Amino acid sequence: MGDVPPISGLVPMLHVSDVERSVAFYQHLGFKIGNRVPPAGPIGWCWLYQPAAPDWKRGANLMLTCAECPIHADQQSALFYLYAQDLVALRNALVQAGLQPDEIKHPEYLPEGEFRLTDPDGFCLMVAQSGKETP
Repeated sequence: MGDVPPISGLVPMLHVSDVERSVAFYQHLGFKIGNRVPPAGPIGWCWLYQPAAPDWKRGANLMLTCAECPIHADQQSALFYLYAQDLVALRNALVQAGLQPDEIKHPEYLPEGEFRLTDPDGFCLMVAQSGKETP
């Protein structure tokens, strides 16, 4: 294949049933709208980023767009891993906000801990403690 120029980033785009509702959910994880279309009125799609990240281009980014067909939570086949600087504090903040993250577990492959959180459309978010070997 020869030398292939590297990809400089990868941003998942989720099809969701209600963009505004999903934006409100992801704000609990520190995301903010960086761009949206259209600029006013109901959101057709938007780009979310982490303004608190040292470099927003390398931090977590996510795009949301309105699905053109019904969303079936039991058929979501994507799983997203997020890495938190303070897993316990993040989980506590989510609980305080009325969300329902699972308890923190400490599996063999991640003794620092992780928990599961489901977004409004049924996407599974695994939130793990960041460390030396992770983002």
